[in-house]
Amino acid sequence: MTTPYDDVRGFVDIDGVSLHYDLSGEPDKPALALVNMASHNLTCWELILDQLLTFARVLRFDIRGTGRSGWGDEDSFTFTRYADDLVGIMDHCGLEDAAVAGVAYGARTAARFADRHADRLSTLGLFDVSLRPPVDQKDQGRLGEEALDLLKAAGEPVVERQKYWRFYENRDAAALAHTAHQHEEDLSERMGHLKVPVLVACGRQDMNLDEAERIAQHIPHAELRVMEMTGHGSLFYRPTLVADLLRELMQQSEI
Repeated sequence: MTTPYDDVRGFVDIDGVSLHYDLSGEPDKPALALVNMASHNLTCWELILDQLLTFARVLRFDIRGTGRSGWGDEDSFTFTRYADDLVGIMDHCGLEDAAVAGVAYGARTAARFADRHADRLSTLGLFDVSLRPPVDQKDQGRLGEEALDLLKAAGEPVVERQKYWRFYENRDAAALAHTAHQHEEDLSERMGHLKVPVLVACGRQDMNLDEAERIAQHIPHAELRVMEMTGHGSLFYRPTLVADLLRELMQQSEI
């Protein structure tokens, strides 16, 4: 049986590495670039893609080493490289700027993009973000179950997670893709220069909540939103809310 993972999109060569991407939507809409959370490929955004396409032209891509993207040497697995890869894909697609949003590990790449390529950024969305070494994860599972119980009690739909969201071509490369935090420093104190609208959003049942609050304090005029009934990986708990927050964020850049 085939899955959306088998639907190969476009490829672009960035410094000798073939990166897999998809650009969907009407060219006259503002661009929104999405950065996947750890261990996921671009298909995971299918949960909200139709919603996003009502107000944005959506760029998704597989970080090098994940999904269908190729990879380079071990030194290339850094958030700096991932951010520069995104710029290369934008150049290939003819996108002058974009709203950039990342979830969890992907938010680290989004933050690095904002630091390195502020001139290509229209708005920034940091979901479930930490910019320090990952917090102790021992309670994330328990908190996630708590969020699911709250959703069920409130009569809210529960997302059925798909295995193919986590498919990849090479196990070793996929593992290396998630070592970037070992190589780069916390840049939250350098984000005070941002002039664009910034959203920092995190679930109430997410161990990164304190860290998200700390990061928001370093960014002038950043809006902090705490998502109720939401664990780590907010896209998989409250997808409609994530889409609504992205819509609101992009509308701010039009004011």
